[in-house]
Amino acid sequence: MIRTGAIAYRLAALFFLALPVLTGCVLGIKEWPQPVKAEDVFTLEVMAAKRTDTCLLLTLSVGGSVERLYRASIQYEAVGDSDGQGCEGCPFVPRKAEHFTRDQNAFELHGATLKLSLCGLNPQTRYRFRVAGKNDLSVLPMVYTEVFVTTE
Repeated sequence: MIRTGAIAYRLAALFFLALPVLTGCVLGIKEWPQPVKAEDVFTLEVMAAKRTDTCLLLTLSVGGSVERLYRASIQYEAVGDSDGQGCEGCPFVPRKAEHFTRDQNAFELHGATLKLSLCGLNPQTRYRFRVAGKNDLSVLPMVYTEVFVTTE
């Protein structure tokens, strides 16, 4: 003879074992939305770079999803023989960076054209630089331009 308590215990155990299966079927599996690379990426290309004494003025073309460009950074290093300077033929190792975000006045984005300026450079020193762009979707990688060398 089976006791009533044992039946209740077995029914409760069966219910708690079946509950995750039933709720999983009803609710379905949820996943975080993933960015669509064809729609959410952008490109950067330096259109003009002008060196004036202590400043570097850059004009960039932003292609693709322009509105996704959240931050642009000018990464640079001095070129020379002194400590802390890179050589022109060596791999580019940016030693300094200046960051510009959408909410700053120095971030001049008009349509697909971005203008940035970097001041405080030594007029007698050559610099290597590139621009890095950060997408507002954090899962997408940084976008970089080619590395350029300024003239004195």
